[in-house]
Amino acid sequence: MYFKFLFITFIVHSSCLNLLDICQSGIRDDGINYVHCARKSLTEIPYFSSNRLFNLAFDELILSDNLITHIHANAFSGLRIKRLIMSGNHLKSIDKDAFRELENYLEEIILEFDSTIVDRIPQAIQTNLVNIKSLTLIGLNLRILPSNVFNQMKKLEKLYLKSCNIQTIETNAFQIIENQLRYLYLDNNKLKKNIFNEINRLILLEKLSLSHNFIQEFDIELLNKNLKYLDLSYNYLKKLLLINMNNLQILNLQNNLLTSEHIHGSIPKQLKELILDFNSIHTINKNFIPKQNSLEILSLQSNEFLLNNSNIFQYLHKLKQLNLARNNIQTIPKGLFNYTYSLESLNMDRNPLLPLSIDTFSGIENSLVNISFQSCTLTSQSLIAFTRLKNLERLKLQSNLLTKILPENLFSSMLKLIVIDLQRNQITQIPSKFPSSLRELELGNNQLTNVPFNNQTFQQLSQLITLDLSSNPLQCDCHIKSLYYWLLTHFQSELVPYVQWICTKPKNLFGKQLGSLLDHQLICNEKQISSFHVWLKDSETAVLEWSFVSLSTPLKLIVNENNEHLPILNLNNTQNYFLLEKLKPSTNYTLCLQTYEHYLCRNLTTKTQHIISLTSVTSSSSVTINIEYIVIAISFGICLIILILFIIVLFLIKQRVKYPHSSKITTIESYYQTNGSDTTQTAICNNSIEENSINSLNYRQSTPIFCYCHLPSTYYHDQQPYHLYHEIPYNKPPTII
Repeated sequence: MYFKFLFITFIVHSSCLNLLDICQSGIRDDGINYVHCARKSLTEIPYFSSNRLFNLAFDELILSDNLITHIHANAFSGLRIKRLIMSGNHLKSIDKDAFRELENYLEEIILEFDSTIVDRIPQAIQTNLVNIKSLTLIGLNLRILPSNVFNQMKKLEKLYLKSCNIQTIETNAFQIIENQLRYLYLDNNKLKKNIFNEINRLILLEKLSLSHNFIQEFDIELLNKNLKYLDLSYNYLKKLLLINMNNLQILNLQNNLLTSEHIHGSIPKQLKELILDFNSIHTINKNFIPKQNSLEILSLQSNEFLLNNSNIFQYLHKLKQLNLARNNIQTIPKGLFNYTYSLESLNMDRNPLLPLSIDTFSGIENSLVNISFQSCTLTSQSLIAFTRLKNLERLKLQSNLLTKILPENLFSSMLKLIVIDLQRNQITQIPSKFPSSLRELELGNNQLTNVPFNNQTFQQLSQLITLDLSSNPLQCDCHIKSLYYWLLTHFQSELVPYVQWICTKPKNLFGKQLGSLLDHQLICNEKQISSFHVWLKDSETAVLEWSFVSLSTPLKLIVNENNEHLPILNLNNTQNYFLLEKLKPSTNYTLCLQTYEHYLCRNLTTKTQHIISLTSVTSSSSVTINIEYIVIAISFGICLIILILFIIVLFLIKQRVKYPHSSKITTIESYYQTNGSDTTQTAICNNSIEENSINSLNYRQSTPIFCYCHLPSTYYHDQQPYHLYHEIPYNKPPTII
């Protein structure tokens, strides 16, 4: 007997210890006392009354996701609980008096059954739950919801019958509770249109969920006028009639077969949320949205919806959230958002949009808080559209074609920005300035070799919690140290070596995680800028020249014009010069070359542009001509004169070549008198005798001319010299010899 007593005592003591090890008790923030025994592989309900350490009066007992298949009588003996949760247990049977001990206390119960075995609502539920207010039954294989099953539940307000294979509802099934039931959820059943006559008897019903059924047509006029929430999602709706539902505030019609032509009537004036996702609604009917409405949320995702004019949303003055994702939208009409000046959230994901303009979001510049343009084929040129959204908090541009951020101050001008998502783009560099409010910066799957963040940047971004640089070709040298130190201090030490920030350069660190490296491994072998010179080439162009910059170092030119910052220029670091053009006259410039933390600056002042004024004598108006144009005109005139002279000379040369003996040159050697009256002229005749004869006639010469003629080439010097004499008489025709 003594050994038996010791054995029984050991078993009881062991069970008490095991219960304390299995279940935990506590008090939640809302003041609810609970006992948590979920996911402990329990096969039956623990015997709590055997352990005096447990307070048997508490609000909630959680036994979900165990292996309990049967609830026996007196299983809750001595317990006083208000809420019992047993979902995920697949119950096969419940004793008739299983909840007798909880009859006066239990207000909410959640039970899940094995649908292959249980095909009716157990008797214990129908008779032992007189004070129940919320009843949830999952997995029953009912087929028919019988009448009078809720006769003992005179306080029931919420009824959930999910996945119970209900196909029909018997007449008077809700008769006892029709004046008190406020929430009815019949999701994941096989209900059709013939159920609405019974549901319509629930005159105080506020929420009705019929999601995942087989309803094809629905007339809201059939329901009571107090309904505020209606969920008809995931049905086979082809026709919808909206009439006289003035109190309806939420209407969910997603995943049906609705088209614009088969939606009749107007949305209720009090409707605040309308979900039409995954239908075939291409346009909004003219009277579908009345002038007086309260709509705040409109979702039209995946409808092939057409933005065919800018007046589609002209009556949605109170709209706060708009979802147009997955609609194959290519253009956003100008002025589309002029009437939605209360819009706070816009989702345009997965639309192949053409480039956006600076006026795209005109009308919602000050109201928009959240915006998402993921997978929209946007390029960097479209980023200008976001520059006017000064109150933006969340910006999602994931999976686009961005290569860089334009303009560079895009983010720094958004002083309320909290989240930036730029994952899966082709970005090679990002700005160095972000708003101090930033908490999440997603840059994974880009082409970044580094981020231009130094210690001062991270001090400014004191609220930054998430920074993702995974799948980027990082260059792990001395310039990445600030990022390296941030990684060490903001991730759990045991996780740092496994953060997927992978190095691709230098070669000796290829493929290694940045967090697995040591400080002394992050070194640089590059030179800094040793010299920087600037001079004016002309009145509008400056020449910049520097000595040396490593090929791996990004090089930027910062231009300050009369103390105003101009856009930063990214220079080609393989060159050592740059021409800065289109400078303004009489302007002070500060030019700075910058590489990470090293920079050199030079000052430059452009000259005053010279202007010449020409005033006409006959007119009071003056003509101002730039000196450059005068120089050009003079140069052109000189060139023209040279060209004319060249043509004349060329012509004379050609003539001489063509007529080699027509030079008509006569050299007078001497004159002498043969007698008192005659004068003889002696000349070397380069012309022919005929020509000389004619010339003498033309000039009326009366004196004879003696011409010494050149001897032929066959003449020999030992021959006797001879000369020809020819006298041309006055007024006689010439004799040709």
